[in-house]
Amino acid sequence: MSPRSPLEQLRRRLLATGPGPRLLGPRAALAHQLTLSACLLVGVLLVSDRTLGNPALYWGGQVAVHLFTLVLLVTVVVGRAGRVARPRSADLLILLPVADLLVLAVSRWSLANVMGFQGFLMAVPCVWLAAQLRYRGAMLGIGISLLSVPLGLVITPALDPVAVLSRGLASSLLVAAMGLVVASAMVRLDEHTRRLEAVSASLGVVSLVLDEDGRVLESSGRLRGASRGLDVHDLLADPVFGESGRSPLPPERHPLARAARGSELDGEAVWSSGATGRRVALSVSSTRLDPDRMLVVVHDVTASLGAVLQEEQFLANISHELKTPLTSITGYVELIEDEVAEGAGGDPETIRRHLAVVSRNVERLQRLILGLLETARTVSGDRIGSDGGPRRVIALDELLRRQVEALEPRQRARRLRVDLAGVAASVELVNADPERLGQAVDNVLTNAVKYAHEGGTVTVSLGTEGPDAVLGVADEGIGIGAEDLERLFTPYFRARTATSAGVAGYGLGLMITRRIVRAHGGEMAISSEVGVGTRVEMRIPLVRT
Repeated sequence: MSPRSPLEQLRRRLLATGPGPRLLGPRAALAHQLTLSACLLVGVLLVSDRTLGNPALYWGGQVAVHLFTLVLLVTVVVGRAGRVARPRSADLLILLPVADLLVLAVSRWSLANVMGFQGFLMAVPCVWLAAQLRYRGAMLGIGISLLSVPLGLVITPALDPVAVLSRGLASSLLVAAMGLVVASAMVRLDEHTRRLEAVSASLGVVSLVLDEDGRVLESSGRLRGASRGLDVHDLLADPVFGESGRSPLPPERHPLARAARGSELDGEAVWSSGATGRRVALSVSSTRLDPDRMLVVVHDVTASLGAVLQEEQFLANISHELKTPLTSITGYVELIEDEVAEGAGGDPETIRRHLAVVSRNVERLQRLILGLLETARTVSGDRIGSDGGPRRVIALDELLRRQVEALEPRQRARRLRVDLAGVAASVELVNADPERLGQAVDNVLTNAVKYAHEGGTVTVSLGTEGPDAVLGVADEGIGIGAEDLERLFTPYFRARTATSAGVAGYGLGLMITRRIVRAHGGEMAISSEVGVGTRVEMRIPLVRT
């Protein structure tokens, strides 16, 4: 890296104002410069040839300042008409108030016989500098103003030095007061802005300012959550999808297009995947700043909106699951009533068959309802059972073999082989809950049997590592995509590979299982590859304290 020149280092230090609003945009700069020119034009009406000690100096200063104003006016008009972007315009504009100060520092002494009001006009560019550079700008303006005082002794040697000094110091005092007040106000505003930015960053909020044509003038903040690291402009590029995430929005319904037209949005939710393909939900709100600009606030709502959609899907699935057995029960009860009503009590064998169907559907309903109750109980508690009571020991290896044996009918139906060669004997847990732990093991084994390819192998291992028992279950099945792994423990969530394969489920088993494992002081991990299989590992302390 080549060393910077002294001039470049000075420029960087001077302009390093830190985070905070900059008032030296082209239009704001033009407002300052026009104010200064207007004041000078008014001053022309107050002077006469008798008061001009040095006409050439006076009119030269007037021409120089008005020329600066004209150049800036043309630059702003042309730049706005052509939408020309100038990244370093702020660096160039900072030279303009300095030039104004230097011109006024000299031309103020052209009014030899009256109080030099041009000296007081030095407060205008000094305020400009203070607004841009805070205390550094104020001190720069004050310094130029003070340096102009001894210059007056040189330019006007015929005047009383006391009068020159008093006139110069009076104007410098005004320049200092206004510059320091503005700098102090801007520093406080900077602090307020930093606090707002810190809050926005913690909330993951991005704010955009749009002009009347829908162009982004300003952008600040970063997204968090599922869209962390993604560019908000890329995410809000067409196409975006509605709140349901299914239908793309037409261009005229795009939230940015509506905001540009002046619509005030209140949490408009859209789905987008951007260039990365990662599907995220964004909430877009807008409000009007002024007739030409709209403020748009965007934040990530993937987790909350996804949970709502999953809950709606879950309720739809549950409604269907409840309706199916209830419809079957109702139908077979009617058949039994018809059979009995035919006289002679009906055919016992037919009634038994009908009752068997009713019984199966009742059991199905019981399992479903118990699963829902288990979810509620597991979510509401972080620990299982009581810390008190007598010490009890359970054999995890025996519990595991019993659960495998209970799954044998389903295993045979799918022609699966369960390999228990890696199961060590005499793995004992102290103070574990055998019923809840059995439920967790059953959930993992059931998933392995359900998602394994027919005719494949399910490998079960059990051993100890340090203070933990380690139980592993691996299948050679459909697997899980990397994008779904981190959401497997979300209630009601099901991996895309499972839904596309048409495998039934509610998306509750893994969440319940991890809750049970964590309630025992353990942890659970899942690794998977689509089309290859999945491995689930449960680590449970040998002694629950």
